[in-house]
Amino acid sequence: MPSSRLPPFDNALSEDEVVVKTFVKCVEEKVDSKIILPEEEEGKIISKAILYPGAYLGSAVAIASFIGLRRIPVYLANRMNAKSSKGTPQIIKETPLAKVVGSIFDAVLAGCFGFTGWVACSDKNKILNEMAEIPLIQGKSDISDKLCGDFIAIHQDIRPQFWNEYSDDTLTAIQTFVKNCEKRKMYERRLRRDLGLGYNDNVGERSSIELPNRVPDNILEEESVNFGAADWAEMEDFDEEQQQLNSNDDDFWNGNSIDKALNTPEGYIIILLTNEV
Repeated sequence: MPSSRLPPFDNALSEDEVVVKTFVKCVEEKVDSKIILPEEEEGKIISKAILYPGAYLGSAVAIASFIGLRRIPVYLANRMNAKSSKGTPQIIKETPLAKVVGSIFDAVLAGCFGFTGWVACSDKNKILNEMAEIPLIQGKSDISDKLCGDFIAIHQDIRPQFWNEYSDDTLTAIQTFVKNCEKRKMYERRLRRDLGLGYNDNVGERSSIELPNRVPDNILEEESVNFGAADWAEMEDFDEEQQQLNSNDDDFWNGNSIDKALNTPEGYIIILLTNEV
């Protein structure tokens, strides 16, 4: 029986923190930043979720902060100098060195303001929801190929009552992602069945099928109606076992198993008795 993918119990963490940490660790181990490309649909989904509106508002804050930090101090200094001066006020200007140092300092500070604005304006719930929908996309999905199998396995290791006892945006998104992974896998199985492919047959250089359209929302219900209580994956497992049995029979009648049997001490005795007869 396979061991649980959940880490050992830790008193320092609550159960929901352990669960989230396990899924996060899986993402860190499986997902390479190279697969999130702007030209791929899933890359566009992630970029849109992360960049809008947080990144745009954060950029606006950073630009406004930099302009303000560069101009306001000099402006205020000249205003104060004009009020305190009895004659013609002397205009304060930065030296070339002060401009360089000041620009670098102000840029760093403005970047911090912009990043803070980005985080504050980012819609976490929207990002989680967009990520959870990735397994349903049309075509190929590298993220689904990397994560779905492990996410489903981890989800199965978690006691069912957990999802009723704990609930937040992150856990809801994880559950939705797992459910959509199951839908994608079921849709791939249907396509494999229609194409006459086995469960483990590769399609070109990929082990997964490039979907011709978005995964139907009711795919699980449709397959349940088509096959009743039987799961198509279990039928595939049965087919694979049957193919293995057939392969073993072929090996026997081709002489492979007979040769192995005759190479044993018992087989040697059988040969001697046969020769005597």
